[in-house]
Amino acid sequence: MTDRDTSAPPRPQRPSPARERILSTADRLFYNEGIHAVGINRVVEEAAVTRVTLYRHFPSKDDLIAAYLQRRAQYDRDQVGGLIARYPDDPRRVLTELATVLTADDFAAVSRGCPFINASAEFTGGHTARWHAREIRRWITGELEALLRRVDHRSPAATADQLMMIRTGAVVSGALDGNERLAEDFLAGWDKLIDDGLPSGT
Repeated sequence: MTDRDTSAPPRPQRPSPARERILSTADRLFYNEGIHAVGINRVVEEAAVTRVTLYRHFPSKDDLIAAYLQRRAQYDRDQVGGLIARYPDDPRRVLTELATVLTADDFAAVSRGCPFINASAEFTGGHTARWHAREIRRWITGELEALLRRVDHRSPAATADQLMMIRTGAVVSGALDGNERLAEDFLAGWDKLIDDGLPSGT
């Protein structure tokens, strides 16, 4: 018997159409109807898989919830990372584009509010939903702070928190208020928070 080479990286798993179908179905149902309101049987039925197949990919409902939120978080990470990569030498442009993308695309995509806030509201304590919500919000806030530091903002940490607050508020407003000036109001508030802390003459 020879020793197995544990230094080699594990082989990547092949994409599974069934897994993607389950996850896409859960994403739609969890977001549109709420996590507690959607049972495993409903996901199985609408994804056209067996319970055995679902549990092979997601051993528990909590695992499915975590995968749903990880998928949503990865979208945000890709969006932010893509803009930073597109404008590597212009952090102020990245900050503007982050707000513009939210008004152009994301308000329509999150008509029921922020999926992370919604998920957090359904659970208490240290549930995976609350952990994932805190994690992605912390990550986005950190990226905003890093961009603000690059433009020599006077209060990068506090302003990053404030930008995250108005981003959250804008998403909630889009879901509840029917504000016809939502995009304009959001962009004006976003830019003012940034510009008020920039060095004179910038």
